[in-house]
Amino acid sequence: MVFKDYYKILGLSTNRVSAQEVKAAYKEQAKKYHPDLNGGNIKFEERFKDINESYKVLSDPTAKRKYDRIWYMNIGRKNKIGRKAPNSNKEAIMGMFFGSSEIQTKIKNNAIKGENISTQITISLEDAFFRSY
Repeated sequence: MVFKDYYKILGLSTNRVSAQEVKAAYKEQAKKYHPDLNGGNIKFEERFKDINESYKVLSDPTAKRKYDRIWYMNIGRKNKIGRKAPNSNKEAIMGMFFGSSEIQTKIKNNAIKGENISTQITISLEDAFFRSY
């Protein structure tokens, strides 16, 4: 999956922007790349579709919050953990079979907390005590 940087598409340098700034950037880019103003060029049409998609996501606060999490993991994080070359062949072989501690650290640091989900379940006390599902 190719990650699209909606902030870059709208010409914004950071994700810390207000709804008014997103709207102003959208209007500016839409005027610049509108296909009717550029002779129906296919490249401008694709760019215009990306601009509309960017605005649709960034103008909705819930969608923007979700996108910002992904944006931070792909672009916003300055200190990405790089993979170091193993010191020896033995370490490389052990890492292939048992996993490298560097890779495990990277996976732990890149974990994203999901949305909280709640539900109600009706069950009797007897069923809860005596049955295991």
